[in-house]
Amino acid sequence: MSEAQQVVVVKQGTGTVAGIIASVLAVLGILFLGFIFVPIAAIVALIGTIIAIKNKNWAGIGVNVLAWVLTIVGLITSPVLLGIIGFSAS
Repeated sequence: MSEAQQVVVVKQGTGTVAGIIASVLAVLGILFLGFIFVPIAAIVALIGTIIAIKNKNWAGIGVNVLAWVLTIVGLITSPVLLGIIGFSAS
C-alpha cells in the first residue's frame, strides 16, 4: 500500500514585502523626519529590488520601483538631506 504524498512549494524571497516596507518608510520620510526615514527606505528598497530581480518577480519589481520614486521624492523634499549631499535647499 502506498501512502499519499503531499508536496508543498513555497516561493520565498519575492521582494514585495521589502518594497511595501520601503514605500511606507519613504512616505514617512516625505511627511515627517526625512533624514531618518529616507536612507532606511533606500536601503530596504535596494534589498527588495535585488531580491525581486533575482527571482524575476514582476510584482515585486513594480512595488520596489514605486518605493524608489517615493524615496527620491523624500530626498528632494528634505532640506537636511539636500544639505548633506551638497545641494542648497533654497
